[in-house]
Amino acid sequence: MVLRKMVAYHVFDLNPVVSLLLNLTLLGVICWSLFNIEKKYSNGNKFVILGLLAIIGITGRILMSPIPNVQPVTVIVLLAGIRMGAKESIFLASIIALFSNLILGNGIWTIYQAAAWSMIGCLGALFSNKLDTSMKLILFAGISGVLFNWFVSLSILHSVGFDMLIPYLIVGIPYDLLHVVGNITFIIWLSNPLTEIMSRKIESDLNLEVSEYEPKPF
Repeated sequence: MVLRKMVAYHVFDLNPVVSLLLNLTLLGVICWSLFNIEKKYSNGNKFVILGLLAIIGITGRILMSPIPNVQPVTVIVLLAGIRMGAKESIFLASIIALFSNLILGNGIWTIYQAAAWSMIGCLGALFSNKLDTSMKLILFAGISGVLFNWFVSLSILHSVGFDMLIPYLIVGIPYDLLHVVGNITFIIWLSNPLTEIMSRKIESDLNLEVSEYEPKPF
């Protein structure tokens, strides 16, 4: 009887705002911890950096799920495309979509989400030379939210006719705006630390290339 009462002490409903604040706190702790771990152990290793970004994307998406369309994945994949390249962003897009949807729910939309995030990462890689100011990066992050939502919305065509697509997109405008606001918030918050991490990978690659061309002693 006492054991049942003790267990019951942990069973209570949280206010949605309190739950969101707790999730944001957990996300902040996870990011802070992983950033510090990466500084100590990675030395610019590509796979360590990709693993770190994947963990942040997966946990961030799950923890932010109470707010529709607000998650750090779009920004992470975009920055990976800009700083690391298209192939790396496609890898991140696919692995984050797959593993986060194991918790949030899997379906045909998973393929569309992975494809949409991959597209955004590839666009980031394509326009990396032009996204050279904070304002351009913020603007592109906002546009990416709309592009992602519209692309994933195509998945409804597997169950309804094409004539339902435009009404569906119109009804989804508030969710598009949430994604835009979320992306702008995350690009402001995560751009500098994530760029610093990815830059170490770039510096490591450059050092490796230089060492390959150094004359070897006889």
